[in-house]
Amino acid sequence: MGKLLVLDVGGTFIKYGTADEKGCLLRDSVRQIPAHAQDDAGAFFEALQTILREQGTDADSACVSIAGPFDFDKGISLMKHKFASLYGLSLRAPFEKRGVPVSFLHDSTAFMLGEYMDGTLQGASNACCVMLGTGLGFAWMKDGRVCVDEKQAPALPLWNMPYRDGIAEDYVSARAIQRYFGGSLTVREIAGLARSGDERAVRAFRMAGEELSNIVSQIISHLGCEKFALGGQISKSADLLQLRLPIPWAVTSHPEDAALFGACRYAALGRNRCVRAAPLSCCSLKAKR
Repeated sequence: MGKLLVLDVGGTFIKYGTADEKGCLLRDSVRQIPAHAQDDAGAFFEALQTILREQGTDADSACVSIAGPFDFDKGISLMKHKFASLYGLSLRAPFEKRGVPVSFLHDSTAFMLGEYMDGTLQGASNACCVMLGTGLGFAWMKDGRVCVDEKQAPALPLWNMPYRDGIAEDYVSARAIQRYFGGSLTVREIAGLARSGDERAVRAFRMAGEELSNIVSQIISHLGCEKFALGGQISKSADLLQLRLPIPWAVTSHPEDAALFGACRYAALGRNRCVRAAPLSCCSLKAKR
């Protein structure tokens, strides 16, 4: 195995680069290109073609980190909330046209693998992480492999877990912080106010932190996690959340690149050494009020 092409498809940019046969990301190869999430499918596929022309000509294989819903075996997008123009389309075609075998993995799986490979979770083979931003992403690892369901999606999708009078994401997410604060400011603006001493802004983050602490603390006791990592855009304001967890935790070492590192590991080692079927007893947990 030689050069590996890795991509992390986000809503704004596609970040990409190359790795060696051991899955080590070549830092000077990392680039990004607009993802055209709101444009027609042609614009997205042209972005892929640009990446393949630039770095995929001599790649032995490729690995793509992307959000769900997605058919990770067939490479077909099932998203409707973003990349709506890609719904039902296969992302394999541009890679196969150039003779580059490609695999796909959920972005939360990629983030978890990245933190385990080269981040705050190194050495913690039983761990979990939250990606906190517009939504509430979650992944957990047992014996060094990320737990997934039969569709290769997160085995325990935390965002829609029943909680209080709704679901977990209603209480821990960007929109939750905005609701706690009131008004129409962005989370970044609210964070700025909190750091300047605004009590309402401080309270908004603290409330989100209390809810996240409550949810995660209950889950990790069932999953047997030894360490926790916090990622996503809101992790940049982790100090304002004031998390209280019964296990050691840390903010991601690579807030922008963790998923890219994870795609490197997946591309180099393959599915069987990176993910595992989750224990059924852990797939239907519910957090208490």
